[in-house]
Amino acid sequence: MTRKPDSEVDFAVVGAGLAGLRTAVALAAAGAAVIVFEARERIGGRVLSAAWPQGQAAGPPLMLDLGAQWVGPGQTEVLRLIKQVGLHVVPTAVAGSATWVIDGDVSRGGAVLPPMPPRVLADLLVNGARLAVMSRRVAPDAPWQARRAQEWDRVTAADWIRRHLRTSAGRSFAEILIRGGAAIEPGETSMLGLLFDLRSAGPARNLARAEMFRLREGTHELARRLSERVRNRIRLADPVRVLAQDADGVTVESDNSALRCRRVAVCVPPPLACKIGYSPSLPAQRAGLIASLPMGAAVKFHAVYQRPFWRARGLSGQSMNASGTVGLTYDNSPQDGTGRGVLVGLVVADQARRLGGFGLSRQEHEILTSLGHLLGPDAAAPDGLVVQNWCAEEWTQGCYAAHFPPGAWTSYGSAFRAPCGRIHWAGTETSTQWHGYMEGALRSGRRAAAEMLLADAAAAGRPSPAAAD
Repeated sequence: MTRKPDSEVDFAVVGAGLAGLRTAVALAAAGAAVIVFEARERIGGRVLSAAWPQGQAAGPPLMLDLGAQWVGPGQTEVLRLIKQVGLHVVPTAVAGSATWVIDGDVSRGGAVLPPMPPRVLADLLVNGARLAVMSRRVAPDAPWQARRAQEWDRVTAADWIRRHLRTSAGRSFAEILIRGGAAIEPGETSMLGLLFDLRSAGPARNLARAEMFRLREGTHELARRLSERVRNRIRLADPVRVLAQDADGVTVESDNSALRCRRVAVCVPPPLACKIGYSPSLPAQRAGLIASLPMGAAVKFHAVYQRPFWRARGLSGQSMNASGTVGLTYDNSPQDGTGRGVLVGLVVADQARRLGGFGLSRQEHEILTSLGHLLGPDAAAPDGLVVQNWCAEEWTQGCYAAHFPPGAWTSYGSAFRAPCGRIHWAGTETSTQWHGYMEGALRSGRRAAAEMLLADAAAAGRPSPAAAD
C-alpha cells in the first residue's frame, strides 16, 4: 500500500548517473523543484574513478577510470559539457605496434587491422561494407520498422558471422570487435540490435574515433561537477522501491521516504528499472522491454608500472585478444612527469562472467597471466593492479550497457522511449544516438527533461519552458 508522502516537489529523478544528473540539471535550470534518488552512496552510476595509490606515495596519485572513460569526435554533448565544467581531454593515441591474438597466434600490427593474408582482408572489407549498407537501412528512432527488421531480429550476430565470413581469422576478428565494443558474445545480440548500435554512432569514422580522448581529471569528475548544479537535491543511499501514479501525480516510495511529484524520470539500467514496483502496472510493451534487456559483462582493470616498458619495444600497449582472459588493453599512462606506465584493460562477455565467479586473488592472477601472454613477463609484474567487476555491482549488474537479444526490438521496440503516463525514461539504453556511451546518457537526459516539461505544461494549459543547461 502506498505510504503517505512526507514531501512534495515538481519532479523526481531515479538514478544519479550521467543521464539522471543531466535530467535533473535541465529541469532545475527551467525553474522546477527536483529531487534525485540514488541507491548508491555515491553519484556517477557507471562513471567511477579512483585514486591510486591511496595513502602516502611518491609522486601525485593516479586517477584511474574504473567505468566509462573514452570520448571522441561526434560526441557533441559530452565534449560540450567537458568544456563547460572546465575539464581537459588527453589524446589516447600512442605510437607503436598493436598486439593481436587471432586463432591463437600472437602477432604485431596496426591499431585498426592485424597482419592478415589478402584473402582474410578481402573477407573483412567485403563484409564490413555489407554491414555499413545494412545499418543505413535502420532508422535509429524506429529500428523495428526497417523493411527487413523481422528477418534481422531473428538472426544473431554470431549466425550472421558464420554465414557470411568465409575465413576463420575473419570470423575471429569480427567476434573481437563485438566483444570489445559491447561486452557481449556475438550470439547474445540480434543482427538488428547490432545494426542499430552501428547506426546510432553515425558515420563509420565516428565509431573508429570513439576512444580518441580521455579526461585528465577522470570521468567521475564530470559527474561530480554536473551534480554541483543540483547539489542539495540528491538523496544518496536511498533506492526507489515503488512508483505509484494517478491522475494528479506520482508517489515515489524509497527506503527512506515517500515523495509526491507531478512526473518522474527513471534513469537506471533496464534490469534495475524492472525491480521497481509500479502502480498501476506498466503497459505490457514497456514491461516486456525492460524484462528482456540483459546487461553486458565487463571487468575493467588498471595495471601500474614504474615505466611504460612496452614503448621501448615499439609497442603501443594496445592489444586485442580473441580467446584469452584479457580481451583488450590500451596505454593509459599519465602525463604527470613521473614516467609511470599504466595499462588499462577489459575482460568482457563470457570471460568476464567466468572471471567474476572467482575471488579477487584468482581474478588478479588470471589477469596478470593473460597480460604476460600478450605483452611479455614485465606486464605480469606491475607495481599495482586495480580491478573493478561491474557484474558484481548491485546497482548496475553489468556493463557497458543493456543489449537487445533476438526478438526484443520487433516485439517491444515501440516502447523504446515512450513515457508511461507520468513516468518517463532516460539512460544510455534509451538513446537513439551513441547508444551505450556517455554521450547517449547525456542526450537521453536532455530529451527526458524536455519531454517532462512539455507534458507538464500541456497538462496545465501553459506554454512549455525550454529545457536548459
